[in-house]
Amino acid sequence: MSAIVVHGRVIGPNGEPISGASVMFARGPVAVPDIAQITTSQGTFALAAPIEGNYCILVNAPGFPVMEHDVEVVRGKASAIDIAVRER
Repeated sequence: MSAIVVHGRVIGPNGEPISGASVMFARGPVAVPDIAQITTSQGTFALAAPIEGNYCILVNAPGFPVMEHDVEVVRGKASAIDIAVRER
C-alpha cells in the first residue's frame, strides 16, 4: 500500500510564507522516519505518512520557536494544512 501524502504550508504570524523551515513527523501510530523536509520559497512541504492515523508534525523555522502540530491522516481525504509559527 502506498504512503499518504500530507501537504502543507508554514506561515508566519502575519500570514507570510516561511521558507527554509524544517518539517518532519515527530510521532505517529507507527515508527516514522527521522527525515525532515525543507519548506519551499512559498512555505510549502509534503510529508509521506506510512499509514492512516494521528501524527504530530514538528516545525523548526529559523527565528521562531520550535512548534508541534497534530494532524489526522485519512486515506482518500485531502490533508492540506497551514501551520502558523509564533514569534519568540
